Order: sequence, then C-alpha cells, then structure tokens
Amino acid sequence: MTAQDNNAREHLGFVKAVANYIAPVLAEHEFTCTEATPYVVRFESSGVSMEIFHDRLSYEIEVAFGLKDDPSQHYNLRDMLDAATDTGHKESSFFQASKFDRVVVSIKGIAELLQQEGQRVLAGEPAVYRRMAEMARLRNEAYTKQVVQDPIRRAAEEAWERHDYAKARDLYGSIAGDLTSAERKRLEYAQNH
Repeated sequence: MTAQDNNAREHLGFVKAVANYIAPVLAEHEFTCTEATPYVVRFESSGVSMEIFHDRLSYEIEVAFGLKDDPSQHYNLRDMLDAATDTGHKESSFFQASKFDRVVVSIKGIAELLQQEGQRVLAGEPAVYRRMAEMARLRNEAYTKQVVQDPIRRAAEEAWERHDYAKARDLYGSIAGDLTSAERKRLEYAQNH
C-alpha cells in the first residue's frame, strides 16, 4: 500500500466512525483501543479482544471477538447474532462500504447490533461464547454437508433424467437421511425399477 492509498482510505472515516459509534458501546465494558489504522481498529478489555476490520480489497467491514484466555477461538457478528437468538439471526451481519456515508451507516449499524445483542459477548460471559462456538460448529457442519451433497444431488438428478434408475438409486441412497420429499419419491421409484 502506498501513502496515497492510505490517505484515500483515511478519507472514508472508518477510524473516526468506530471511535464515535462503537467505542462508546465498548466503554461500558471497559474496553480500550489498542490499535487504530484505516483497515483495523482493535480493542481489549480485561477478558475480551475485539477487532473491527475494513477489508483492503472488498471494503467489507467485519468484526471479530475472542476471549483473551482462549485466543485460538474467534467469532464474528453472525456468530453473536446466532447465539443471541434461538432461531438464528434476523438482522444482517454483512456490512460493506467504500464511501464515507456508507462507512458511517455501517458502523452505526454494527454499534446498534453490539448494543442490542452483544452485551453478554462484550462482557465475556463464558456461556455465550460456548453458545457461539456451538452455533458456528453447527453452521460449519451444515455447510460441509452441503458441499459434499450438492455434487451427489446433481449427479443423481442427471441419472434420473437419463432414466438410469440404478445409479439414481445408489446416489440418492447415499444421502437418504437428508433427501427432500421429491428426492425421496425418486429414490422409492428408482428402488422399484
């Protein structure tokens, strides 16, 4: 990055917006700022570390939390929202801003989420960190299952369309526990033919 690039990023007001909107929410939990650049602002309390990133390329604004006594585990806004609501987050956890006004709106939105849903995370409550870990684990397992099963589903559908019922049966059968109702009907049909 050149000095000119840094100056252009400074004009987006990321650091100032974080200081104006997020820092006051964190002050309630005795966080102090440990680093502030146009790309990252870091805060720490006695038990929690938190970083707000403004990605160099995508301009996505991301937040990461972690307990200081377990630095290998970091969680994001989505994890926080999933842990705060039993049915998953209803609020958006994706923020992206490449213009000053949008940076301010995004940082205000993050500050509101922290104020409304993140107090236990900011306080470092172990139970909420365990819940975030569990929610992240479940989401990662579901994603992995999708990545594994999508090619199987595509291949089974292609076999079905070719009337290759033996292959469709084998493929659908390999993911029998996760079939949709239409896929179950195809499996039953393929098993009988």
